Amino acid sequence: MNDWAGRMSKSVRLLAEQLAGIRPGALSPGFIETFRVASQGRSLSIRQVATVAHRGDRITISPFDRSIVPAIVRSLVEARLNAYALDPATICVTIPPISGEQRAEFARHVKKLGEEAKVAVRAIRQEARKQIEARGRGSQRAVQEATDAAVADIDRLVQGKIAALIS
Repeated sequence: MNDWAGRMSKSVRLLAEQLAGIRPGALSPGFIETFRVASQGRSLSIRQVATVAHRGDRITISPFDRSIVPAIVRSLVEARLNAYALDPATICVTIPPISGEQRAEFARHVKKLGEEAKVAVRAIRQEARKQIEARGRGSQRAVQEATDAAVADIDRLVQGKIAALIS
């Protein structure tokens, strides 16, 4: 019955893990891992379909399945990152010095990740409300309080990361 509270906190923890990989001042593998790729009719994060490594002045991405190389390149190019297929099994993202415009792009990406986490929390809230109505017991108020707390945590994480990126 109360598994919704754990699922909400798990959504917040996942966002915190994603944001931990995004470092101000330089493009990092953790930042690249947060982008989503359309693969086999599903949207997956790069972390789920490839390994990402930092090598000198570039970041290399080695997908587990070579057939998704074009999808990964497309996703990163749409995000305005300088990505290209080095060979049929490896993608490179060059790391230029970060400009103010790129910092703004990073901030937009962080906000997008925060919105995705909020959507997940709200979906859990809806599911919990339906369970409470079906069972006839439980507290709608407790669900709303947990949702408000999770959304506040998400906002705090996003604002903290944006402040670190912009400064």
